[in-house]
Amino acid sequence: MGAGSQKIINDPVYGFITIDHPLILEVMRHPFYQRLRRIQQMGFANLVYPGAVHTRLHHSLGAYHLMCNALAVLKGKGIPVTDNEELGAKLAILLHDAGHGPFSHALENNLIENLNHESVSLQIMQQLNREMQGALDTAIAIFTNHYPKKFLHQLVSGQLDVDRMDYLNRDSFFTGVSEGVIGYDRIIHMLTVYEGELMVQEKGIYSIEKFLVARRLMYWQVYLHKTVVSAESMLVKIIQRAREIIRSGEKLSSGSAPLDFFLSLTPQDSSGWLEAFSL
Repeated sequence: MGAGSQKIINDPVYGFITIDHPLILEVMRHPFYQRLRRIQQMGFANLVYPGAVHTRLHHSLGAYHLMCNALAVLKGKGIPVTDNEELGAKLAILLHDAGHGPFSHALENNLIENLNHESVSLQIMQQLNREMQGALDTAIAIFTNHYPKKFLHQLVSGQLDVDRMDYLNRDSFFTGVSEGVIGYDRIIHMLTVYEGELMVQEKGIYSIEKFLVARRLMYWQVYLHKTVVSAESMLVKIIQRAREIIRSGEKLSSGSAPLDFFLSLTPQDSSGWLEAFSL
């Protein structure tokens, strides 16, 4: 990315997405974020839906865009959100999936044993925070639900968060499965805050019903398709078997230095994986 103070990205789902804060641009240039270009959003779904080859970087940008819209709507309704809180929420959603490994959910808790992608995302955010002299303190507090304004965390991770809104729209777009399309713009404009919690105005109830139905249909038709689930299961079994062979003392090379590193990790000695994660 260029060194300017503003970046405009042309997204196939939403059109132009504007990045206009130097800290966000700095985070986006970091290898921890750029690696998301190589992580497919939908794992093996392209075996069934050939168009489903979009990446976690696409999704993070889309979720960031929806977060910008949601915060603008809430502020327009008189809900107090400071500049620091707005920046923190945007960084939290931008990095919420930074901890995904290859094939996304397919290798959850397998590439790094007993460590899910949310935990890895948090450790990546903490490392970035150290490198950037505490600039991500608010983002981390929001991400971990330790910030007093709970609705900010609920926008990042909740039953009606911008993460889900984007992946339903985006995955529907790239798979061609129209059942996943939701009225995200209306939902966002119906958002409000009551007693610190994220709420939806009563007149938005039918859009929420459509959102819930669309999510269920996408799981039935796409995410849990038998071919996708079978391919993911095969990959997990291969990883597990390769790890067994290595731990038995036999030499085994995958042809990939980072993968060899992760296969050799043990729960007792798991140091150094964060650096290898950005390779």
